[in-house]
Amino acid sequence: MESTTEPRGLAIPTAAVIGIVVVTGSVFHTWLHHRVHGVYNPTQIGLAFFLVINVLVNWWEIALMVCQDQIHAEYEAIKEPYRGREMQRIGEIFARPIPLLQVLSFRQWTTIWSGYSLFDPGYSDRRSFGYNIDVGNGFTTIIPATVFAFGMTFELMPARWLGILGVIMFWQMFYGTAVYFFQFFNNGRHKGHSVKDLLLFVGITNLMWFVFPIWGLCTSVELILEGSYGVFR
Repeated sequence: MESTTEPRGLAIPTAAVIGIVVVTGSVFHTWLHHRVHGVYNPTQIGLAFFLVINVLVNWWEIALMVCQDQIHAEYEAIKEPYRGREMQRIGEIFARPIPLLQVLSFRQWTTIWSGYSLFDPGYSDRRSFGYNIDVGNGFTTIIPATVFAFGMTFELMPARWLGILGVIMFWQMFYGTAVYFFQFFNNGRHKGHSVKDLLLFVGITNLMWFVFPIWGLCTSVELILEGSYGVFR
């Protein structure tokens, strides 16, 4: 279960940690690209922004497997007290301070999943589709996403190869999200939640894995057809 003791040393709210990682990573990739090529390219900036977020979420997805017992225990402890008040719990999670020296600890990120389990209990169950697709994504896309993000700038391989990598990776993201949404509603996970809460937490968070993978797919196809990195220049 989640610790109730005050964190020792410097601690930063969870939302701030996420913001710092995403902004710093995105700015870093944008700066690198401009330093190497002298341009600010919207496609490179947009996909770098998404891939930084994806790698962060990949870390959480690995934590989903490593700390599943803790996540299940946290969910069991909060599901009744927060019934009908799910968004209050989400607010508490993002306000929760994380000790600076433990930011990379999987156990510091379990509340993300126990909180999400208030909307989809599958994330506290190893047998569910949501659990397995996300754990799979965590292990299989963290390296390709990193390679693609740096490959847009440093041309780590021929453009067509990066395009092929992108097609495989972005299609996996899009398809997995589409099937997840289907099973979410097909299994009645939406019942008992307001439309506003579903849109704010389930809809917006997952929508990114529709929009950006489509953008990434189109870009990857262009890399293959053109055989050059012109789309990023």
